[in-house]
Amino acid sequence: MNLLAVGLGSIGRRHTKLFEKYFKNIHIADINPSRLEEAKKTNNIQKTFTDYKEAIKKENYDLILITTPPHLHLKVAKAAVNKNINLFIEKPLGMNSKGWKKIYNKCKKKKLINYVAYCHRHINYTKKLKEILNRKEIEKILNANMRWGSYLPDWHPWEDYRSFYMAKKKQGGGALLDESHGIDLIRYLLGETKNVFARVDKISDLEISSDDHAFLTLELASKSLVQINFDLISRYPRVNLELNGSKGSIIWDRVSHQIKIYNIKKKKWKIYKFNKKDFLNMYSNQTKYLMNLIKRKKITHDQDINDSIKTQNIIDRSFESSIKKRFLKV
Repeated sequence: MNLLAVGLGSIGRRHTKLFEKYFKNIHIADINPSRLEEAKKTNNIQKTFTDYKEAIKKENYDLILITTPPHLHLKVAKAAVNKNINLFIEKPLGMNSKGWKKIYNKCKKKKLINYVAYCHRHINYTKKLKEILNRKEIEKILNANMRWGSYLPDWHPWEDYRSFYMAKKKQGGGALLDESHGIDLIRYLLGETKNVFARVDKISDLEISSDDHAFLTLELASKSLVQINFDLISRYPRVNLELNGSKGSIIWDRVSHQIKIYNIKKKKWKIYKFNKKDFLNMYSNQTKYLMNLIKRKKITHDQDINDSIKTQNIIDRSFESSIKKRFLKV
């Protein structure tokens, strides 16, 4: 099979490398020639293009990896679907939810696989947490608190953070869009959101036009309350979720790679320990998941465009809530 990867930043190169063993021909496209040359050094590449439209016009592909900044996702997806190419879309889905339902309906009509890469679902200790919640180990979840923060200049120490798309609002950078893994996890673990209140802003001295803070309060359909704190200014990384139930508490921690369950009878923590490899394996697990979808020709699944529109709707309403300064229905 033939694959085209569009956007060869660090995440684009990572995904391309993982798909190499499944595809005979790997082609790449990026407007930056130096990125194409860098990718050729580490990946098994047959052809390079500086214009993805030229690649799609000239060649036939079975899968396209859309790993550009978010402001280009919809344009690339439209071109790919018109050429009957299966879609792998790096999160978030796009700048907003507009236009994506049409893309999804076209995929269904043409029987094209479409997948949005909210890869944290594929961490083994995320799946472990899902199992714990399904067997109601702490009974009904009453509230949850999520902390998701790190320091943007530390993300890519090899480049000036100000040139990185994350610094640019028009390209889809910012805490809310990029760290929306957290919103997707809440949906995956606890169900859908009914209402949202948010404050999304640029507060720090970072030289960016995108938001560096996003504080959300979600009212879930289950009546649970969830508070989320996304930021790009934390000088040490924190990615964790605290769940408080009627009969105990759970902490899922992606930095320490563990799950802690507090037993109210014994007044002790039960700890499940994992490691960094378990975390990083989410990328290869995700690749296998998608290749299985292609093999089975399964159009509708848990991480298709239709599902990710629900996450994108929460993002969209959060931006709107911050402007209107009130709770909004999702």
